[in-house]
Amino acid sequence: MSAISSPDVDPVGETSAARGAATHSESKATALRLFNLEFSLETASLDALERLARLITPEQVRAWFAQLPGTQEVALLTTCHRVEFALLLESEEALPGWREVLPGASDSWRVREGRAAVHHLFRVAAGRESLARGEGEVRHQVRAAGRRVVTRHPRPVLRELLAGAANAADELSPSVPPSRSIAAVAVARLLALVDRPLPRVLVIGSGTVGRQVAECLTAEARVTLMYHKKPPEPSFLRTTGARAEPLARLAEELATADAAITAAKFGDRGLRAPDLPGDHPLLLIDLGMPRNIDPAVRKLSNVHLVDLEDLYAHRVAPVEEQDARLVELADRCSDRLEFLLLEPWVAALRRAAEGLRRSELESARPFLGKLDADQELAIERLTRRLVARLLLAPTERLRSLPSGADGELQRRRALELFRPPYRGP
Repeated sequence: MSAISSPDVDPVGETSAARGAATHSESKATALRLFNLEFSLETASLDALERLARLITPEQVRAWFAQLPGTQEVALLTTCHRVEFALLLESEEALPGWREVLPGASDSWRVREGRAAVHHLFRVAAGRESLARGEGEVRHQVRAAGRRVVTRHPRPVLRELLAGAANAADELSPSVPPSRSIAAVAVARLLALVDRPLPRVLVIGSGTVGRQVAECLTAEARVTLMYHKKPPEPSFLRTTGARAEPLARLAEELATADAAITAAKFGDRGLRAPDLPGDHPLLLIDLGMPRNIDPAVRKLSNVHLVDLEDLYAHRVAPVEEQDARLVELADRCSDRLEFLLLEPWVAALRRAAEGLRRSELESARPFLGKLDADQELAIERLTRRLVARLLLAPTERLRSLPSGADGELQRRRALELFRPPYRGP
């Protein structure tokens, strides 16, 4: 698949000699290229992903965008177990620049192009690539990535792509049950590892994921929700049977807990070995990225730490469902993007025709005599309308030509038809 650049055409209003010289320079119009770069637990370790996530910030992405030529648009997507880029490039030659600046091992970045990139992003948005298949949070992250697209293109393509992927996820699953969440995956692992009825479980963090954990543990455990500032609503606590305590009492609660799940966003490995009791077995499940629990706690003989990498390794192989519809929606979006990505050629054709129109008007002026303002306007409107009508069929033909080298060659030849003849010095 391809996309949108600023093609070179003969400048409007040049002298005949300058225009003649310009006709010998090859047009640089070309379709842009769409790429997706993935760094995830599928391609790298959790340690590598955490290091990468700390280095790649929105500010850094904007700096790379400013310094790397040939990039029309870039979007950054981050979730709990992936960092991905969507790139709209003027040519394939612009891709190595991004590969060079991006941190992490080169072979840990998986690259997709064109239709394959579209299909992958639709799968990501629909939760097909998530730890919990079909989970709903990722579609919001995809939609947010679309709102943060960095672009210098007048008609952003990546925004439409990412919004389309999130909308497709909404169509496939308008509502997502708690069983399709990372919280449910964590709870299933906890119950498999804690060999006692009604374990005492701390849920550190009372946000969306923390609440989902509490809901999934209803009737399975004695739950305490640890909150930072605002306690959960009494109605939620009654429904789930959980109690709530402030984070300031974390040490006290850990002293009697059988397990703890971190569902907060404080990151920076805030829970460390000195914070943990050493007199009884303790299961810890860390859902943070960056991690909330220092991996060094594994050295404690009484502690069993499960992180995202462990959960990913134990995930259940998904059963394919609704993928035929997902493929259909991805193909429809891909077809739509094909037209947008060919706009550089359409713009080049129109500019070339406009240059020819103006040059012919200039040549005809000595024979037109003195014109008043209304006559000038009438001639301008007439010639513009004629060019627009003449371009309708060629424009559709340009868009219908196949992608690849053969299509590019045919488009380039079409542009040559609108170049004024070389008239010499």
